[in-house]
Amino acid sequence: MSTFKDRNIKCVIEILKKQNPATTKEILAMRDLFPELCAGCTSGGDVMLAGKELAEQGFVEKKWTSAGFAWKLLKEPEIE
Repeated sequence: MSTFKDRNIKCVIEILKKQNPATTKEILAMRDLFPELCAGCTSGGDVMLAGKELAEQGFVEKKWTSAGFAWKLLKEPEIE
């Protein structure tokens, strides 16, 4: 069974595959596209935690913009 954190990570990845890059606000606005993955992704903090982990692993780049953090998918991780 996947954990809450794993689902949020998958949610961010799936959204970034549709819109890359995307700000935290844009990611939250698109979470309804993946209700089975993104149901728990309810705040910017959820996106930040998932994005931070992906950035630490080298899959996502985080950049500060005038619209907030923008997340860019660099390579897709292999996730079950």
